[in-house]
Amino acid sequence: RMKEILDFLAQSPAFYVATSDANNQPRVRPFGLVFEWNGKLAFGTNTTKNVYKQLEQNPLVEICSFAPTGEWMRISGTVKFANDIEVKREMFRVMPDLKKIYPEAENDPTAICFYIDKGEAALYNFASMNEQFKITKL
Repeated sequence: RMKEILDFLAQSPAFYVATSDANNQPRVRPFGLVFEWNGKLAFGTNTTKNVYKQLEQNPLVEICSFAPTGEWMRISGTVKFANDIEVKREMFRVMPDLKKIYPEAENDPTAICFYIDKGEAALYNFASMNEQFKITKL
């Protein structure tokens, strides 16, 4: 199912990541970077951003994406952070334009990845809420 999820997210120029701040206020922002890392659905961000700080305080996340086909996907779960050189190398391989933002690439201390540790993904069609599948141990 991982390939289906990645392919679906790739159809859209952005998908939306929701977290909550210290006051439990929901916060949503567009993301475009997603990749598979050791069988897990992984994303990249920066340790100076609010999304990172919010996920540190509350690791629950929800992601939503809409495709031109009229289908949409909701992914929810708990995240964990990965900061080792191998995951960062993969992040910069998947999105090489990030090197314009992070000239030190995988050696930049502010670049960080997070992945869905435990969660589920559901794929919906506006005509019928037909398919649901779960992601486990991501």
